[in-house]
Amino acid sequence: MYIMYLCILFLVVACSHSPRVSTENLDIDIPEQWSMPIHEKSDDNKDWIIAFNDEDLISYITKVRSSSPDFLSLLENEKIGRYNASMKGADILPRVNLGFNQSESRQNLSAFGFADSFLGSQGSDSASQNNSGSNVVSFKNKTFGLGLTYQWEIDIWGRLLNERIAAKKDYEALKYDLSYIGFSLVVRSAILFYQGVEALQQSLLSEESYESLVEIRNLVKDRYEKGLRSSLDFRLAETSVSTAILEMENRKNQLVVLNRQLEALIGEYPSGTFLKQKKLPKYLPEIPESIPASIVERRPDIRSLVLKVESHINRVAQAKRNLLPGLSLTGSLGTSTQDFEKLFDKDYGIWNLGLNVTAPIFNGSRLRSAIKIQKANFENSKHDLVKGLLNAFSEIEQLMYFDQSLKVQTNALSSGVEQSKDAYKLSKERYDKGVTTLESVLSSQRQYNTIKSQHLRLQRQSIENRLLLILALGGDFDYKIEGSN
Repeated sequence: MYIMYLCILFLVVACSHSPRVSTENLDIDIPEQWSMPIHEKSDDNKDWIIAFNDEDLISYITKVRSSSPDFLSLLENEKIGRYNASMKGADILPRVNLGFNQSESRQNLSAFGFADSFLGSQGSDSASQNNSGSNVVSFKNKTFGLGLTYQWEIDIWGRLLNERIAAKKDYEALKYDLSYIGFSLVVRSAILFYQGVEALQQSLLSEESYESLVEIRNLVKDRYEKGLRSSLDFRLAETSVSTAILEMENRKNQLVVLNRQLEALIGEYPSGTFLKQKKLPKYLPEIPESIPASIVERRPDIRSLVLKVESHINRVAQAKRNLLPGLSLTGSLGTSTQDFEKLFDKDYGIWNLGLNVTAPIFNGSRLRSAIKIQKANFENSKHDLVKGLLNAFSEIEQLMYFDQSLKVQTNALSSGVEQSKDAYKLSKERYDKGVTTLESVLSSQRQYNTIKSQHLRLQRQSIENRLLLILALGGDFDYKIEGSN
């Protein structure tokens, strides 16, 4: 009993020790500011989804979080990880089993080498003769048993404690990994949503272009039939309409594909009719004027890498303690009787208690090799953390650079759309007056259509880049990092 109390006390004290890893201990110079600043006035709204001011997006993301098979699968994987961690850390606790047994046997005296007349001619109440009349005496016996058995390895060196802590760290790392996957799923769902919106706008643009070319074709056809235009103009106009039909069908196909992906993502039947009338948003989640580079430490995948390093610290400690002697208690407590009614009678109680001590003497260097393996795993986990941090910094810096570049391109094309539209209108008027050629009209129409299509694509790319930047930063722009003071 004293041994048990001492072991419990040891476990309570040992549980207070858990190694912590900080990125400050790594050989990386983390700057205070990003090298590619983005100067925007940030508002008080930190929710990037609401910042788009798009009710359809909010509704879609809500469905993703509640109905997406991929998202629901992440929740189940989190449960699996929790149960696995519980199983791996359970060895530190005693194993207690409750058992009930009933046995019945029949023996005869011949099996023990006794003569048939050993009990005399009368026999006994518990003996019986077989049906063949051979006077072979047999006996029946019933036994009932009820008891508890237990086995407990006393963790005097903390080996099992380190295993338990490592399992907990692994589970926490898994939660962060799944959290990052879930956040990535939400962000990429928003990206897919706006890819669908762009495809819808591109489809509408192709229909607009088709209607415009049909209008030109009809005008040319009318004048050709009156002998005012050549057959070359009419054939060019017909060719342009045919080309517009091909472009329009391609745009429709792209829209249907994205609509089906959007529907399947939220667990709905992929009918291909998800988006109807929709425009790209005018507002993007704003970025503060400066962001401390240490904000990357809150990224779930980075925090997972940190926890994996801490887990491997405990794995090394566990491997070292495998070299030390082990102490375990075994025993049982219960009753055994031939009468079921007396099963709970303490007079029929039985018990035993055992103490086992084991120590490795010769194992072919397996245990020491295991220590070296765990140390190598620990070093690899540190390298993975450094690599993850550098990749995160590189990703963010690059996305910030793209953000500025896309802004310049979008602004340049915004005026280009208006200019090309006016040029197209002017060319139609001049052609109607006979001042310019049909080739000029068709060329200006294609230029306007191309520039407007590029503008839509750049708008969508700007949204996508901003969403990827939010993902790379680990969420909304809240500077407080979990665990910091």
